[in-house]
Amino acid sequence: MPDSAISQLHDVLDLEKQALMSADFEPLGALLQRKEDLLGQLTKSKPDTYTLRPLRQKMDENQSLLAAAIKGVAAAGDRLEALSDVQKGLRVYDPSGRAELVQNHHRSVEKKA
Repeated sequence: MPDSAISQLHDVLDLEKQALMSADFEPLGALLQRKEDLLGQLTKSKPDTYTLRPLRQKMDENQSLLAAAIKGVAAAGDRLEALSDVQKGLRVYDPSGRAELVQNHHRSVEKKA
């Protein structure tokens, strides 16, 4: 059973890495649950550090990828917010150094027959 759990955990970590590398975040929830189940099985069997080292390396790599993905999603959110602000108006600084929003005035063209 422990060897099977170790093999399955390697597979789950590989799938997690593929999902993170392709920015396909949907399967991560199910993979997390599966990973937790397999780690629970490993805890009971108490494998040696030699066996766990490759798993730890994969987990560390996936953790770095996850942190980068979170940072990228946050940056995209910030960019979308900035674009939204541009549509609302122009942010300038007044003489006292405070930020002020200058509204965009949408002028419409009146058509006459």
